[in-house]
Amino acid sequence: MRLICLVTILACAACGGDPDTVRVELSPSVISSLDGTTVVSAIVSDGTTPLEDQPVQISIVYKDRNGTSHDVAPVEGRTDERGVFHATLMGLVWDGIGTVTVSTAPEVSGTATFSVLDRTPPKIEILPPTTDKRVGPGLPLDVQVRVTDEIGVSQVTLDGTSTIDGGRTTLIASGTQETTLTFRMQVDAGATPGPTITLHALASDLSGNLATATAMTLTVDPAITIATPPGLTGNLLADGTAQRLVDPRAIVRSLKDGKLYIADHAGTGACSPSCIWRVDATTGAIDTAPVVVGIDLIEGVALDALADNLYYSDRQNRTRRLTWNGTAYATPVDCNDSGQQRPADPFHLIFDAALGLLAADDNDKDVVRVATCTTTTQGQVFSNGNYDSPRGIAAGPAGELYVSDFGRDLVTRVDRTNGAVTVFQNDITEPYGMDWVAGTTSWANSLLVASFGDRVIESTKAPDPSSPPTCGTRRSMSPSTAARCTS
Repeated sequence: MRLICLVTILACAACGGDPDTVRVELSPSVISSLDGTTVVSAIVSDGTTPLEDQPVQISIVYKDRNGTSHDVAPVEGRTDERGVFHATLMGLVWDGIGTVTVSTAPEVSGTATFSVLDRTPPKIEILPPTTDKRVGPGLPLDVQVRVTDEIGVSQVTLDGTSTIDGGRTTLIASGTQETTLTFRMQVDAGATPGPTITLHALASDLSGNLATATAMTLTVDPAITIATPPGLTGNLLADGTAQRLVDPRAIVRSLKDGKLYIADHAGTGACSPSCIWRVDATTGAIDTAPVVVGIDLIEGVALDALADNLYYSDRQNRTRRLTWNGTAYATPVDCNDSGQQRPADPFHLIFDAALGLLAADDNDKDVVRVATCTTTTQGQVFSNGNYDSPRGIAAGPAGELYVSDFGRDLVTRVDRTNGAVTVFQNDITEPYGMDWVAGTTSWANSLLVASFGDRVIESTKAPDPSSPPTCGTRRSMSPSTAARCTS
């Protein structure tokens, strides 16, 4: 609550008669929010005769243009020797209207109205798109702009220098008092290295006031080859040309040795037709020999909770398992009867302690469950998604499942108890692999999604697991996208 201060100028003298009239004037009656003050002048009289030393009470009703009331403490005083009461009202800074009522005796009062015109510009800030403000040529770039306004933000415009594709872009803020909007841009492939990109942002509020943000300079660095959400960074670890990666498909990190295990459709040399490589997570060095060579195309890799077993999908028709022997994963075995063709075309997969293996099956267009890993197990359709092209799968903190549909540009949420499917996030271009982010950072409780079409990692914030399934909050989602996201 903001209380409006009243500075009164009072004078007292004895006077006779009974008041029957209160005349009230405000100067000014149209107030600029930058000044936020007006002077109340009230004359208490008996007919045309001013009355001195009369008790006066002032009350104010004040609402901004959004209909929000701003309470004002009542004020009491007495008229001076001329029958006049003066008060200065301060703090009228919200665009809106109000009424001042001056009372002296029962049923004897006068009123005056005022309006406050918003002349306060919004506050606008460009947030660094990367921690060090360095970006890679030819990569997508998500730039967030934060704006606040006491009445409401109307629209925000972001513009960049000629090395940014996307040009000047305007997003509607729909009158919110505080918002962070994300603009999707693209760094030119031929952008000159160095501090060659300058970003400018302009915001307007519902009253038409304008404000500009402090310009931000970004440095183009050819060494950056991965685009990540704002606040995260990515760096080159293993070069497929210098090393042996040809067509990497999925990746996990083992708790047993701290190494990365990457599925690769190399189709040549020791990795033909496909294989799983072991990669040093610090140096990027790849072992000389693959961990295992696929019967056909190894697509997905997954570990159980303690990393005792490494599971992988071997298209077509197979899910398989390797077991940790103290120094390496070895002894591949089938986890399902491949002759039953379920799963028939498994892409990514996860292991769930209660449900077993869960695979995104492109042939069945659903999630297929392999309850136990034996050569006689026949998988069962677990979800009712009827996907176009299911690719990635991940588990959330409450055991809920998330599946990416490459062909429909969306991510769904799957109920682990009955397989029911709801839309979690749409408008992610060709979503593929996904993983859950835990921990205590600002990215905790987020789903990271690889957008194949945009060559960028999207971060989608998950709702409270105890709440009914709803759309996530995507860090790079515009208001128009959010409006289309339904559950």
